Amino acid sequence: MREKLTILNAFVHDVATGTWIGTLVLLTILHQETQKPVWILAGSLVPGLERKFLVLTWVSLGIIMATGVVRMVTWKVFGWTGDMERDRIQLLKTKHALLGIVFAAGTAWQVALVYFSR
Repeated sequence: MREKLTILNAFVHDVATGTWIGTLVLLTILHQETQKPVWILAGSLVPGLERKFLVLTWVSLGIIMATGVVRMVTWKVFGWTGDMERDRIQLLKTKHALLGIVFAAGTAWQVALVYFSR
């Protein structure tokens, strides 16, 4: 049962990551496209729509962090030990440091698009 919950947690973690990436792409494209003249009549709808997707960004980040903590606590379920464990820990630290920077920058970009670029 523990292994199934670990796999489910990893799945939710990955889906939330994909959702965050999707909101980044969507907000970027939405912001660029709605600057075109064809959007003048619908322009008043855009800020509210952008804010709703930004909420999805924050929810996704919360889920990523919560499930990431669970992953951190349960990663030994798969039985990594010895040198593999040491190397894996180093790689995970490096990966998460880089991803932390990417997520912070991407979220800052989304906030800037929604609140500071109109």
